Amino acid sequence: MSFSSKKTIANILAGSLMVIAYIIYALSERASLPDDLKGWAVTMLIFIGIGIAVVIVIQIIYHIAFTIGMAIKEQVRDDKIIRRMFNSETAEDERDKLVSLKASRISSVFTGIGLLAALVALAFGAFSIVALHIILGSCALGNLIDGIVSIYYYEKGVSNG
Repeated sequence: MSFSSKKTIANILAGSLMVIAYIIYALSERASLPDDLKGWAVTMLIFIGIGIAVVIVIQIIYHIAFTIGMAIKEQVRDDKIIRRMFNSETAEDERDKLVSLKASRISSVFTGIGLLAALVALAFGAFSIVALHIILGSCALGNLIDGIVSIYYYEKGVSNG
């Protein structure tokens, strides 16, 4: 499995953990009342901030573990050689950009569908918090789909078409 695929799996796991944590909080007794949109907005912003921090920490740990694993596998002790090997392994090329573009296009569709679903829910009289959760859920689903599609393209190959 490629470095990019493993990195994407780490991102998917971090995102999934944050979604699970948010769902647990949202269903707990400490969650805001359904009509308290400000409270829910603050909660969502806090979870988004925590999610960003978690992804950064997981990526740092992953890069350190990857570098150590590469050094052990190749039995190299020279920092310059390890740095050169790491840079060559993690360098982004046109394939990475193409995978990113294709995956983000597909994930944008899911996010857009979620936005439309939230508007439809509001049009049919749903609570505002339901629409807010639909939007947040579609963004999380779009992010998950982005990762899955990226892994698929990294492992199966991507064409320019």
